[in-house]
Amino acid sequence: MGSLAVAAAAVLWAASGTYARTLIDRGASPLEISEARAWIAFVVLGAFVLWRRTRDPVVRSETRGRVHPAIVAGFGLSIAGANYFYYSAIGRLPVAVAIVIQYTAPALVVLWLATVEKRRVSPRVALAVGAALAGVALLAGLPHLIASGHANLSAAGVLFAAGSAFAFSGYILFGERLVPVYGPERTLTRGFGVAGTLWIVVQAFRGRPDTLLDGHLLPGVVLLGFIATVIPFMLFVWGLQRIGASRAGIFSTLEPLSAALFAWWWLHQRLDGWQIAGAALVIAAVAVVQSEQQAAAPTPAPLE
Repeated sequence: MGSLAVAAAAVLWAASGTYARTLIDRGASPLEISEARAWIAFVVLGAFVLWRRTRDPVVRSETRGRVHPAIVAGFGLSIAGANYFYYSAIGRLPVAVAIVIQYTAPALVVLWLATVEKRRVSPRVALAVGAALAGVALLAGLPHLIASGHANLSAAGVLFAAGSAFAFSGYILFGERLVPVYGPERTLTRGFGVAGTLWIVVQAFRGRPDTLLDGHLLPGVVLLGFIATVIPFMLFVWGLQRIGASRAGIFSTLEPLSAALFAWWWLHQRLDGWQIAGAALVIAAVAVVQSEQQAAAPTPAPLE
């Protein structure tokens, strides 16, 4: 179920990414989209947490310890950074390059776990990370981009894409620490509260929020807040709690795969041989991780 939840989150993010790009093309500010998503998620999830606390006394004592406030702050800043840096990157780079750089995040997660936290990373997981990264590169059309000679990239765009990769990996690692303590809903409420506060400070210096005051754009931004934020983030952190950071990172590479399939089905865009090979690599990586997870699961005792 944890694997399915993370996979569903990736599919929803893929579907909403295309919609977010249409809003940006219509003049929406990437920063204000990120700001609106954070506050919509904070209000909705916060209201849900309060509702549960008033109706169920057991929920009031769900917290299983405390974590350092810096972990909560890091989680919230990672949410803000992952959204804003990615939207800013696709405005300066070919989308293929931005996606490939962002999805180095699973490798960063595995590298952190192995070198800093000294966790053992199985050969299967390491192999799956490599296969997933190669698959994302092929799905994004990177071979065509290199062959065409149009790989003269914006330095600012590369930096923004790298920032999105580090923020995404931070989101996974911080989330893994927080969810066992606070649960999915309260973890996300805290994270989006930090992200929303950051954006209010930034917006105060920027001035008038034109996107959020535009009657033609605001309904789309609000819809994006629910479909691209509340639901998939809940699914992701719920699944993260059950399958761990490294596996969740690999499963998240289903997002570019889903985006390619949506483009083929909805927009009638053709998938070439490289992209089909990339899809096969991503699916193989997910299958390897899932098979290892099932093999490691305890066998239930027989019924007497």
